[in-house]
Amino acid sequence: MQLEVVNTGSELLLGQTLNTHLGYFAEQLQPLGVPVTRAQIVPDGPLIEAAIRAALARSEVVLVTGGLGPTSDDVTRDLVAKMLDAPLEFQPELLDKIYAYFARRKIVPSDLTRAQAFVPRGATVLPNNHGSAPGLWLQRDGRHVFCLPGPPRELRPMFENHTLPVLKKIFAGTPPLTVQVLRVYGIGESSVQERVEPAVRAQVADRAGLDIGYCARPGEVDVRFVAADRDLVNRAAALTRELLGDAVYADGDGTLEQAVIGSAVARGKTIATAESCTGGLVAHLLTNVPGASAVLQRGWVAYSNQAKMDELNVSGETLQQHGAVSAECAREMALGALTVSGCDLAIALTGLAGPGGGTAEQPVGTLFAGLAWRGADSHPRVETQHRLLLPNRADFKHTAAQFALNWLRLKLVEKI
Repeated sequence: MQLEVVNTGSELLLGQTLNTHLGYFAEQLQPLGVPVTRAQIVPDGPLIEAAIRAALARSEVVLVTGGLGPTSDDVTRDLVAKMLDAPLEFQPELLDKIYAYFARRKIVPSDLTRAQAFVPRGATVLPNNHGSAPGLWLQRDGRHVFCLPGPPRELRPMFENHTLPVLKKIFAGTPPLTVQVLRVYGIGESSVQERVEPAVRAQVADRAGLDIGYCARPGEVDVRFVAADRDLVNRAAALTRELLGDAVYADGDGTLEQAVIGSAVARGKTIATAESCTGGLVAHLLTNVPGASAVLQRGWVAYSNQAKMDELNVSGETLQQHGAVSAECAREMALGALTVSGCDLAIALTGLAGPGGGTAEQPVGTLFAGLAWRGADSHPRVETQHRLLLPNRADFKHTAAQFALNWLRLKLVEKI
């Protein structure tokens, strides 16, 4: 059996509203062993009917979101009723429940609200305790259509409380899917596949049954294993960790900042940040993690040369001879942050985020990073690295921050 999603709403196609439904459905359906086989987004209007017809021709279950309100652009209910030859019938008791919802909120309902009490003949009403639009479940010839409201605060409780129990019965006997995602930093998508997939196919699964997928982001790749056989997934993931080593920084939806904070807490290490081109983004990401207060002790946004000299003890001679965007400046920023903060590690970033300021020798996207730490003898150690990152300002800041976090992670792995 297959399940398909049809998201309706012109706002989803105009970029005014982010469509979060698909990811939510996939997450909720995974334990049932039911993948979403296809998804469509269509604007309000007659295209909804064509989309649902096409979905029902392919799939036994169709989830439709949006278009159940009382206004003129809410046409899902009418189109589904027409398509399934199920005339709309007025249900006075349903209107009473809708009016009771408004009464609890001390709101006077519009006359248009009455339209929501019309239900296609034979449909099961799905209660909505968080809004006025009831959901609908219709069955025809072994096919199931679930019409759910668009706002997530209404859709999610309705789906979990009134739709999932039905889907569990429909898909009873389907083995649950095991999904495991490994997050990788610093290796390109194609290189990850070349290093992982042949070995996994040869040693773990040379047959159908294990789905291997990849999702690339700037500097990172997610490796995804999906199968009904949990042991198969676990063995594939274990082999991948062995093949990629420290490049694997997390399972599931873990982040680099979580990995840094977790390792630092476990080892009792403290961190300081000294940022120029990233404007405090590294510190921001670290402080998004609960428990960061035990790790991040100080943070500087030393954007100007004067700030670098005043706050981090960068010498004027270094700035004059090498410039603020240089390995020498990154080195002194890191050492300054380590010394002033008294922390165990300090990361420093300086670079050219653009769009202007680049030269042939130092184009936009140039990054210099410094990492200072205290060795076993408590004396400072420092290293610098040079990278050429994406020349888009927002992307540059993000990838520079990710680079810094990964470097901190790897240094903590070294057990300095």
